[in-house]
Amino acid sequence: MTTQRQALLDKIRALLSKTTANGCPEPEALAALAKARVMMDAHAVSDDELQLTKEEKAILLREPRDSKDPHRIKQGLVVAVAAFCECKVWRNRDNILVFCGLRPDAQLAAWLLDTLTAFVQNVLASHLMESIATGHERRRVISSFALGCTDRISQRLNELRKQSESQATSNAKALVVAKGAAIKAKLEECGIELCSRRSSASIGNASSYDAGRAAGNRASFGRPVSGQNATLRLR
Repeated sequence: MTTQRQALLDKIRALLSKTTANGCPEPEALAALAKARVMMDAHAVSDDELQLTKEEKAILLREPRDSKDPHRIKQGLVVAVAAFCECKVWRNRDNILVFCGLRPDAQLAAWLLDTLTAFVQNVLASHLMESIATGHERRRVISSFALGCTDRISQRLNELRKQSESQATSNAKALVVAKGAAIKAKLEECGIELCSRRSSASIGNASSYDAGRAAGNRASFGRPVSGQNATLRLR
């Protein structure tokens, strides 16, 4: 399969993934489906061709080394983002986030994590404009708001993922299995063994935590179609 053909299939898969179950507004989902069908007809792409092939492998996508997470916003989002995008994620020995998944999924995870992190930072800035807290109490306000916002966004992502799983067709379920096998093969190839770790964080300021959760209800999970907007800062 040529690189150009593979790029076409990736673009169509990305369009087909824009469903209401995955958080897209209905008009956007219908427009994406219509565009995908036009591309499939124009390029003679069959449904079978869109299924994952054995030759497609998972990749590792790493953050830039100068990435920072001062308020633990990424830390609060990344597990739910990775699961939503059907990837695995961890921090390596250099404390750099690494996604493992098929290229479109890993790129989506990178884009979504960056986009949601920017959203939390923006609503946090707005919240601080209304706060008169200083010193230690201000730090508690910041950490509590960030925790509330990331908790709520993660909860919404997990709910959407479970809803999508419950409505998945047999082909979609087979694709998930194939993706899991590709990720497992990549981890084994790199000698990587993942283990679960619990992240504990306390609520220092209840009102700021609640305000963060309320802000988290306004986050958008719209998916990019393809290209540069899908990769952003991670490489």
